Amino acid sequence: FEYDAVFGPRSLQKYVYDKTAGDLIHNIFRGFNVTVLAYGQTGSGKTHTIFGENGPFSDGVNEDDGIIPRAVHDVFKSINKLEANGNRTTVEMSYLEIYNEEAKDLLCKSDNPPELFIRETKFEGVFVQNLSLHKVNSPHQISDLMEYASAKRATASTHMNAVSSRSHAICTLHVTITPQHTLNLEEGGEVNTEETKAKLTLVDLAGSERIKRTGAEGARMKEGININKGLFVLGQVVSALSELGQQANSNSNNSNIHIKYRDSKLTRLLQDSLGGNSKTVMVACISPADTNAEESLNTLRYAERTRNIKNAA
Repeated sequence: FEYDAVFGPRSLQKYVYDKTAGDLIHNIFRGFNVTVLAYGQTGSGKTHTIFGENGPFSDGVNEDDGIIPRAVHDVFKSINKLEANGNRTTVEMSYLEIYNEEAKDLLCKSDNPPELFIRETKFEGVFVQNLSLHKVNSPHQISDLMEYASAKRATASTHMNAVSSRSHAICTLHVTITPQHTLNLEEGGEVNTEETKAKLTLVDLAGSERIKRTGAEGARMKEGININKGLFVLGQVVSALSELGQQANSNSNNSNIHIKYRDSKLTRLLQDSLGGNSKTVMVACISPADTNAEESLNTLRYAERTRNIKNAA
């Protein structure tokens, strides 16, 4: 297998962050979308890698903080520098889960939340209609919203994980930068009002699982089937995009390959991140247990195929 980086069980959180999302965050302020995906079987350490051990993150970075807290702090560091130079910035946050193939707004506080619809336009790309946006001004505000969303997210106990995520979660930070207005009529200058818009998408995929291993029954079994369905379609999309990337490298004809983004809500929402206009990093987590060797091998193959995908950004 060939990857951009490999981390052992003793790798520090800061080192993992610097080699993954840390290299990409500055691109948001150049107008590029950035996506961070966590993939792996249930219980393999995705939540530890993405969030860390401290739960809601504070105003400073702690040693055990994962990728998301560190990325959020870096975003606001860059924003503070921009605003010191007279630029105006706004950050808005949305958070949804895909549970049993239904999209749900995790930040909506209404007792009767509106139904979410996935739409696409030429200028906005893929977006979610009726999804609430919340203006945030600090890492602490984002932490509070994430804590609220996590309490609403579907989790349950299985034989393989006491707090197993039963849904895929997608958190998005929408960053808008309005440059300092410059007007110098004497020298024939003009007002600079061009805005830069980009988004940071953080994706926590529910772990792939085998019904026999998790001991799931009834509602848990249905959840597991839908989790695996979304991951299966994601796997098909990754394979097709990987083939496209390999053909692009060899200048082969790739007109016959159809990308099945619409076969699941997960792949539809990740359309821009996979093969679109986003700079994307996937963190694949595997278990050290020899009983999980087959699943770990599948994850490694999945990650290698993902590496072949060519995005437009």
